Amino acid sequence: MSAADTSAKDSRRPDGSIVTIADVAAAAGVSKTTVSHVLSSKRPVSAATRRTVERVMAELGFQPNFFARVLNGNRSATIALIAQDITNPFYPSLARGLQKAVSASGHVVMLFDGDAGPAAIGTFIEDAIQRRVDGVVVAVADIDEHTSALLRAQIPVVAVGSFVSHLDIDWVTADDVRIAEDAVARLASTGHTRIATISGPRSQPPAAPRLAGFESGLRAAGLEAPVAHLAEGDWSRASGFARMTELLAADPAPTAVFCANDLMAIGAVDAVRQAGLPAEAVAIIGVDDIDAASLITPALTTVRIPAEEIGRAAGELLLHRIDSGTENGSPRHVSVQHRLILRESA
Repeated sequence: MSAADTSAKDSRRPDGSIVTIADVAAAAGVSKTTVSHVLSSKRPVSAATRRTVERVMAELGFQPNFFARVLNGNRSATIALIAQDITNPFYPSLARGLQKAVSASGHVVMLFDGDAGPAAIGTFIEDAIQRRVDGVVVAVADIDEHTSALLRAQIPVVAVGSFVSHLDIDWVTADDVRIAEDAVARLASTGHTRIATISGPRSQPPAAPRLAGFESGLRAAGLEAPVAHLAEGDWSRASGFARMTELLAADPAPTAVFCANDLMAIGAVDAVRQAGLPAEAVAIIGVDDIDAASLITPALTTVRIPAEEIGRAAGELLLHRIDSGTENGSPRHVSVQHRLILRESA
């Protein structure tokens, strides 16, 4: 049986019987080969014949089998997204923007949680190659080896975030150094001189550039932070709580804290409350502007990174690569704009 014939196996009538290409051909008054050409779009078919075949397929409920289409050499209409941590609300927003960008071209997004670790990422990428995904958006760092495998398979790749790579790939990001500098400038402008930070893991982007921006922001304000005021979290709310508890015990304690993401900032707000201090005792600024930032008390001042816009830009770059080929044109870098959102916490 040919690949075209297997494409009928997922199509069933209400009584459970299979709708085959032969059924479509008979009802449309054309050959099975003509139906296959309509499905593959590899051979010319008159507009009138195509309309007739498509109408009959709709009436009979015929749906081409996904794997058969791939074997026939067509695109899979699938985009893979490897996110750093799908429990972080930033990444579902990014995925939403990506899906919006690619849906008009008939693509769907397949999501993988990069927090599962390098070995699991490698397995996922092997599977993505076998499934012949049309492209991959990488939102996790330090996977150049796996990304190279995608490029060798001629699968376009777009990276998002503070991506550190030696590969020539398209890239979408915000200015993480400037994000931290703007946050520190806000805290310094409101009179704070003891400003601390809760960074992410410093070996992972975007922690390093945001820490660098924190330090350059202090220098610009004529300030410096003691080592005790340089705390390191793991992007989670729990780590923000734990590190803020330690900062409150420092001597002297900071009066303001820049947190490298909103989840840690929310944990820091929790710690101030748990310590029995009034909210105004410590000014806190986060990054991302996730939905929860405006819902907590006090509402969180944060630097908004438009996650959905990043996803949309990544999708547009990826569609361009899918249409033009992985080797056509120099890699492109798209930078999205951040914005300080002033609320009650700072």
